[in-house]
Amino acid sequence: MAGSDLLSEGELDALTGDSTAASGGYRAFDFTAREQSLLNQLTLLPPLQERHAEQLAHGLEDVFSSEFEVSAAGLRVLACEEVLVSLAESVAVTTLDLPPLAGHCHVVCPAPLLSQLVNDYFGGVRGDSVANVQRATLTPSELRLAERVAEQVVAALVAAWADKLPLEPGPTLTVPHVDAIASLPRADKLVQMVFAVSLNELTSEVALLLPFAALEPWKQRFSAPRKSATEEAGQGWGPHLRRELPAVKVDVAVMLASRELTLGEVLGLKVGSVIDLAVPDEVDLCVEGVRLASGRYGAYEGQKAIKITGFVGPEGPTGKSTG
Repeated sequence: MAGSDLLSEGELDALTGDSTAASGGYRAFDFTAREQSLLNQLTLLPPLQERHAEQLAHGLEDVFSSEFEVSAAGLRVLACEEVLVSLAESVAVTTLDLPPLAGHCHVVCPAPLLSQLVNDYFGGVRGDSVANVQRATLTPSELRLAERVAEQVVAALVAAWADKLPLEPGPTLTVPHVDAIASLPRADKLVQMVFAVSLNELTSEVALLLPFAALEPWKQRFSAPRKSATEEAGQGWGPHLRRELPAVKVDVAVMLASRELTLGEVLGLKVGSVIDLAVPDEVDLCVEGVRLASGRYGAYEGQKAIKITGFVGPEGPTGKSTG
């Protein structure tokens, strides 16, 4: 594998460049910048996440017969240890495979949202809000509902990505702890897609975690296609120039005659002085000061005129031979 596949230019500079720090010192470098930079190149992911949120809202409403508001609330690359720190104390984690993406994907659902769903779904007063209190454990009912939520998150992802990367979800496993995430190498990078889910008066964050390395092979599918410079010029300036050029006005001039005078003769000129000029048989036709053609001076239909007898170069302006 080439070195450029392993380290970015900035990383290589950080490792091999001369240090400006004092002897024995070091320079700080953010090695997550490469992943974040690549994520920024995946310009189609943010609009896809918006579509994902819309699909998720419809799916949750169909399953739970309640009114949900779902919005995209963040898209970033985090190390596993950073993800663990960001999670609430009590969450349900659903793990599954999403071929052709490599590795495991995780859906994280917080306890307050699950409590609200239990209240609405299993005989509580529908529409009442449950206190947003953190708990150390989840009930079996909450775990079952967490799996239903995760199924809708994944189904919405499949629908949103259908025309970019068809996904085939595998079986799910839902547990009341984060062990599946904690077992990953702490430095591994995850793409965290966060959704703000509002039900009644409660707003919680549901997160979808995808292995960053799983997205990298498919980056071309999530990047907006770039037009070549030639293509852009042909579709933009070219037709416009071809359409407008024929109407551009230019200055056409013909020098009929010239004569040399001494400085004394010039100083002796006065009103009424006559300078003899001989009109040559051939004159030059110039466009904006550039010689274009030669011709004969004369008259045509009672007007002074020039008859073109030849062009400068092998071909004239219309592409016709001057022969």
